[in-house]
Amino acid sequence: MSLRKCFCFVFSLALVLLLPACRTTPAPEPAGVSAVPPELLEQSYLFEIVRYLYRWQLDESEVERIVGQKQFVLWVRRLDPRLDPGDRSRLAEILLPQLGITVKVKQADYTIDELGVTVKSPDFRITRISRGQLPDRPPRACTTVKVDMQTMRDYLFRTRSQHDYPGPALIERLRNALRKEAAKQGILATNALTQEQVVHVAPLSPVANDIWVFWEAGRKLFYFASDIDLANPAVWEHQSLMVHIFDLDQQVVVSHEEAPGSNRFLTRYQVSRTLFNCIIFGQRIVVPPRTQL
Repeated sequence: MSLRKCFCFVFSLALVLLLPACRTTPAPEPAGVSAVPPELLEQSYLFEIVRYLYRWQLDESEVERIVGQKQFVLWVRRLDPRLDPGDRSRLAEILLPQLGITVKVKQADYTIDELGVTVKSPDFRITRISRGQLPDRPPRACTTVKVDMQTMRDYLFRTRSQHDYPGPALIERLRNALRKEAAKQGILATNALTQEQVVHVAPLSPVANDIWVFWEAGRKLFYFASDIDLANPAVWEHQSLMVHIFDLDQQVVVSHEEAPGSNRFLTRYQVSRTLFNCIIFGQRIVVPPRTQL
């Protein structure tokens, strides 16, 4: 065999040996891009994200638009914004291109220097949901997850009435937070209540730190939200609870365009969805006379 033929044979053999490695080795991530936390890619977590949207966001036309497709697609990526010193929180977003929905999630992990206390969430929770046109291709640093559409449909149908209600300790915390906010706003003179009151508490979600409550006689909706796990009493004394009170006679509009830039109003669609979850799926609680809400 000539030297030239020998060289060609050795070179060809080297290419054959290298090809499998080229096909299976993933492309390196761009510089400065953080890997997606593996728990965000777990099917059980992503299914809960979709179930939250299914219960609180999606309407009939959106569901009908995607159920005929073979796969449900999610793009997941970690976000690395500049955080305050001592804040080790992890942030990410989950994009649903077929629905034009972006879900931002956060795993809180920071220190309150004044108290010398670390506030840490056990997992990622929803902080914001937005709608808008998404690109045709996944943005930079996204990991694509494809789920069989029938599997997703079966899960949503099977869990459509599943609910987890707050325990007595959390109910008491909600009462205290509401009492403070009511005093601040000069409404809900709870000490003057002399008749039995009924409230309906919407189910909790394992991927969100918010909860809605409907007060029948007062015709008001209460929205509670926190940066950490609502159901974890160990951190309640170190974390404030945000409370919004919506008067159904005064703060309901057809469209947010009626009051642009204001978050004091709910649309009729939002109210109907919230009342459905509070009354139909929610926990009915009777408050005896002369007892504060």
